[in-house]
Amino acid sequence: MTLIKIRGRLRHRTGTLKTEEDNHMTRSRWAVAAAACCALLLAGCSSAPTSGVAALGAGTGEVTIQAGDDEIPALREIAEDYTADTGVEVRFIEREINAQAISNFISQSPTGQAPDIIVSPHDNLGQLAANGVVAPVELGDRGEEFTENARDAVVYNGVSYGVPYAVESVALVRNDELTTEDPGTFDELRAEGHRLMADSGITYPFTVSQSPDAGDPYHLYPLQTSFGAEVFERGEDGEYSSTLAMGGEGGHEFARYLAELGESGDLQTSMTPDIAKESFISGESAFHIAGPWELVDIEAADMNVTVLPVPPAGNEEARPFAGVQAFFVNANAANPIAAQDFATNYLTRPESQTAMYESTGRPPASEVAIDGIKDDPLRSAYAEIATTALPMPAIPAMGAVWSFWGTTENGIVNGNGEPVELWDRMIANIEGQIQ
Repeated sequence: MTLIKIRGRLRHRTGTLKTEEDNHMTRSRWAVAAAACCALLLAGCSSAPTSGVAALGAGTGEVTIQAGDDEIPALREIAEDYTADTGVEVRFIEREINAQAISNFISQSPTGQAPDIIVSPHDNLGQLAANGVVAPVELGDRGEEFTENARDAVVYNGVSYGVPYAVESVALVRNDELTTEDPGTFDELRAEGHRLMADSGITYPFTVSQSPDAGDPYHLYPLQTSFGAEVFERGEDGEYSSTLAMGGEGGHEFARYLAELGESGDLQTSMTPDIAKESFISGESAFHIAGPWELVDIEAADMNVTVLPVPPAGNEEARPFAGVQAFFVNANAANPIAAQDFATNYLTRPESQTAMYESTGRPPASEVAIDGIKDDPLRSAYAEIATTALPMPAIPAMGAVWSFWGTTENGIVNGNGEPVELWDRMIANIEGQIQ
């Protein structure tokens, strides 16, 4: 196994380069080519893994995988078994996914210069599929071992494209040295926070990442969904349409609640991610809305904490966004049969999923792996909470949402206008961009 390093910074949001319609023929051509792999794909539908592509006469060769430095150690272990079974070597390109990495993959895939497998957050899937550069991947019986939202996250226009390995969402982290209350509603959380401010001299009723310039709808999304105001409508199959669902009374109720949080001073747009995290770690807040990526710093501070679901502010369940890390197979892979075999028959194995968790610290997408991490109560709790989170929309229309959404939330919190009027203006602006 060889390793090439290319440095980059992690980023999730990128733009769309080509429409879905433009690439109907591209996907059709791949489907014809995939017929040659039918034996492999049928094998992938078996509940037991096959012995690899060597049995299909693929012989030796190489599979290239682009992944981050925290993912490669586990992938090396998986690759050792794969190479022993098949004779196919695995080469790694170390690079974190960012906008440039996705752009490069889209442009290099048709020319044969892109890796056979790439690791990416699922919300890049829309533009990858629309540009015809990722191949369908059938999880088969092993698909039932993944959480429902992990399976849904790698589906685009009814086609499954990836193998998930991690599901991340925000949750409520409680400082157990300050309180052991488990609030049933967000107002109960605020009341406990204010009690602690009066009795113990802490600074904030809760902390949550915000941005003075762009807002942070991602961290506030569980509160928004508790008012029944999801960002887009979803079909019975769980897939998003481009029709906004956060208008109407649910959105209005959330807007009024944001205004209340701002007027009371409980939510401050000046609370940057660093301020929010450091304030919680230093004991200035008993409750912190954060993702599992903050656990390393929290554990380093030797804090006694519990991870809980974010309580609802409205009458419905508070459901945060789920970000799913997944493996995607290049539609123009140099070694397509081997790449499909590695993805469907090796990366889906419970022991492979567990290895990815041990290597990255990210909560697993595999329910079998989740059951196996009970000795890590914090990440286990995050994994359980993430099972009910809503996949981040991977549709192109999502690109029209973020800027209007964040700045409008900031305006409401800062009292820059009547909340419902600001919210309705945001809806109109987003719909204008989508159309």
